[in-house]
Amino acid sequence: MNTTKYPVTVRDLADMAEKLGMTAAELLELLGPIPMPPAGYTLAPKSDTRWIGPETMSRRWIITPAWTWNSNGGARSIEVWMADHERPTYANITPAEALQLAADLTAVASKIAAAEATEG
Repeated sequence: MNTTKYPVTVRDLADMAEKLGMTAAELLELLGPIPMPPAGYTLAPKSDTRWIGPETMSRRWIITPAWTWNSNGGARSIEVWMADHERPTYANITPAEALQLAADLTAVASKIAAAEATEG
């Protein structure tokens, strides 16, 4: 199976098309639709490639679903920021908070998995 990276810039598009002996329009037709971020995601501040979804917030953490676009397409991830977490120490949470964090992470991961399943 051959795969071709999707061009990130117009220059990438022109270079790829030239290498393949195609016009930019022909290459775009061959590559198909441009990868799009999931519904409800917005471009993160100061980023051209990182999109973020609705955050789950607690007094002790923020969980952010993220989608990063690169020349290979999109990659989903879940980012977790813990309050009071500064190097070289670790954030400390109680067992009850850990259970709530696990429930919040499970809920976010389930939404992402369901969205991926419907996207094909």
